[in-house]
Amino acid sequence: MSIAKVAAVHSRRQLRPTSQSAIDKLTVMHAITPSRMAGAEMFLTRFLKHAEGGSIDHRLLLNRDSPAVGEFRAAGVDFEPAGIGGKVNLLAVSRLAASARKMGARLIASHLSTASWWCCWLERFGGLPTVGHVQGFTSAHWHRGQTHLVTCSNAVKDDLIEKGFEPNRITALQLPVEPADMVATRSRAEVRREFGVDEDTPVVGTFAHLSIKKGYRELIVAAERVLREMPNAQFWCFGDGMLREELTRGIAERGFADRFRLMGFRRDVPDMMRAVDVMALPSHREPYGLVYIEAALCDLPVIACRAGGAPEIVVDGETGLLVPPKSPPELAEAILELLGDRTRSQAMGRRGNESCRERFNWPKFVTDLSEVYESVAG
Repeated sequence: MSIAKVAAVHSRRQLRPTSQSAIDKLTVMHAITPSRMAGAEMFLTRFLKHAEGGSIDHRLLLNRDSPAVGEFRAAGVDFEPAGIGGKVNLLAVSRLAASARKMGARLIASHLSTASWWCCWLERFGGLPTVGHVQGFTSAHWHRGQTHLVTCSNAVKDDLIEKGFEPNRITALQLPVEPADMVATRSRAEVRREFGVDEDTPVVGTFAHLSIKKGYRELIVAAERVLREMPNAQFWCFGDGMLREELTRGIAERGFADRFRLMGFRRDVPDMMRAVDVMALPSHREPYGLVYIEAALCDLPVIACRAGGAPEIVVDGETGLLVPPKSPPELAEAILELLGDRTRSQAMGRRGNESCRERFNWPKFVTDLSEVYESVAG
């Protein structure tokens, strides 16, 4: 049986609340098809925790074959398993429909492209309205048939509008970070001792996957000038990825392997962030950039590129500095400017902390997203 026929069969059983409680309180079924525990999965886990006891009953449908099943369970998140994975899955639409009916859902929220793809089919054949969450610059193909989209930034919203979506079908809601998650467990001095530097050593930190799009090639070129003018400075790069070998060669060729250090992946990010003086991540086009908020919550001034979602977080000249993408000279200038004026950079860090706590917090996000769900569900 084709996807269209399967969807059509279930569209005739219109999905409506089956209990008085479902009528009194909106139930939203979240559908996600994760291949691993990454950004979208961690966001959903945190959202469900923060939304507990609110005006909406949130339920989770998780692809039963996902490697992330154990991590959702370990996080204490209740979910219903179902075979909704894979973009060639003739039963996915019917399983979505059956699960929504069982939960008494009036709205489905999809996370990741596969779940959104099946939601498009469900809507096409008369099923429930759906809201697709979009957290990156992605193909519009996976979301064409959805009633509404929620993006992680205005940059992603603008990208979808350029791809043909009507502006009134998209709401941009910047994702929050929990300040409690960014509390250090070790002192700045202790971490610096671990890496063999003292309190007076200027340190630039970068926290991201080692890839071209994160701007590491530009960073290493900028570092050449910074270390020439400020020989006692250090660059600490936290993360791993395919660019490691190339970066290692480039560092060795430039003769500053002892001052431009690839630290690998670390889980103690708050400890590391509070041990550096400036966070520089010159991504070419970041969809959003939670790491910029994380750095601000650790009182760090941030250097980012004037592209993608970064300008929605970093206030140029107030909480950090914005530079053009792929511009090592201007990146070097910004780094030298902040390392050379500790009083100014520390003031930027404090302002960034205050700004992010006010603008990107969970209570505000849950309220705003709930309003979107209620509006779409009618």
